[in-house]
Amino acid sequence: MSQKQQTARARRSHRYVVTVVAAAMALFMTQGIAWADAPTFATHVEYGVGESPVAVRVADFDEDGNQDVVTANFDDDTVSVALGNGDGTFDTKVDYVVGDIPNGVEVGDFDEDGNVDLVSANSGDSTVSILIGNGDGTFDTKVDYTTGTSPYKVAIADYDEDGNVDLAVSNIDDATVSILDGNGDGTFDPKVDFGTGTWPYGIATSDLDEDGNVDLAVSNVGDNTVSVLLGNGDGTFDAKVDYGTGLQPSWVVLADFDEDGNVDLAVANLEDNTVSVLLGNGDGTLDTKVDYGTDLSPFSLAVADFDGDSALDLVTPNSAGNNVSVLPGNGDGTFGTRADFAVDSTPFSVAVGDFDEDTRPDVVTCNYQPNNVSVLLNTTTP
Repeated sequence: MSQKQQTARARRSHRYVVTVVAAAMALFMTQGIAWADAPTFATHVEYGVGESPVAVRVADFDEDGNQDVVTANFDDDTVSVALGNGDGTFDTKVDYVVGDIPNGVEVGDFDEDGNVDLVSANSGDSTVSILIGNGDGTFDTKVDYTTGTSPYKVAIADYDEDGNVDLAVSNIDDATVSILDGNGDGTFDPKVDFGTGTWPYGIATSDLDEDGNVDLAVSNVGDNTVSVLLGNGDGTFDAKVDYGTGLQPSWVVLADFDEDGNVDLAVANLEDNTVSVLLGNGDGTLDTKVDYGTDLSPFSLAVADFDGDSALDLVTPNSAGNNVSVLPGNGDGTFGTRADFAVDSTPFSVAVGDFDEDTRPDVVTCNYQPNNVSVLLNTTTP
C-alpha cells in the first residue's frame, strides 16, 4: 500500500469516529447528573494547541517542578507543548513536527539522560516519531520508526527486561500490536507484530498474571472486546485472549479498583455511553464486565482519587457531551453514579495532573474542534 493510500485510509478510519460523535451531538442535549459528596472543580479554562488535538499527556518537560501538557494534533501533524506555571495556568504552546496524522502521544526517557522524551503514533504514514527532550521544555527534531498499519496509541514499558524503555503500538488497520525494543540511547529496533482483535485502539500495560513480566491490554473498537496478551519477559507475548466490553471500546486503563492486589481493567465505550469494568483474578484472566453510565460518546479514560477517600475514581471525556464524567470508586471494584463537569466542545482525550500544586488531582482534556485544552482545577474540600 502506498503512503498516499495509507493516509487516505487513516483519514477514513478517523473520520468514521468523528462522524459517530457528530451524529450523537445532533441527536442529544447534555444534561448533568447530581451526585452527593462529589468532588468539585473550578470552571474550565482553555489554552490553545495545534489543529484538531486528539490525545493529551502530562509530564514535567522543563524540570522546574511544574507539570506541563502535550497534545497530538491530528490535522497539522504536530505535537503541542504547553509549559505549566505551577499555579494552574500554562504558557503559550510550542509546536513540533511529527509524522502524518498523529493520533497518540506518550512520554518517557528513551535515551536515559534523565530528561522526558516524546513519542507520537502517526496513522497516516504508519510510523512513530521519537522527539528527544533537552530538559528545558524543548525537543530535538523527530526520528521516525515503522510500525504496523495506521498506529493509534502507544504504551511504554520494559517488555524484554533489559533495562531499556520499549514501545508497544496499537495498529488499527491490521489488527496488531507492534513492539519496538529500545536500545537505551533513544533508538529502537525494527518492529515485531502480535495479533489483537479487530481495530485495536487503546493500549495499556501492567502485570496481569503476577509473574513479574509486563503484559498488554488492548481495546478493539471493531469487535467490542479487549485483548489480553501475556508477556514472556523477553519482548514476546502469548496469543491474545479476548473479553467482551461495551460497544466500540475506545480507551483502556489498568489499576486495582477493588483493592485485592490484582490488576483490574476499565474501558470507555464510545457507542453505548458506558465504562466497562472487568475485575482481574491475578492469573491473567478477567471477570465478566460490569457497565457504568457516562454522558455521550466517552472517548478516553483516566484514573485518580479525586474526592480524597483513598478509593480510585474514573474520569472520561464525553466527546458529544462537551463534558467529563467522574465515576466515584467505592474501593470494592464498583462505582457510584457519575457527576458531569463542563469543558469545551468535542473533548477527545483526558489526563490527570496536579497543575496548581495543591496535592489534589486536576483534569485536562484536549478538544478536537476548538483546537484547545480545557483545564479543570480540583477544588474539593478535604
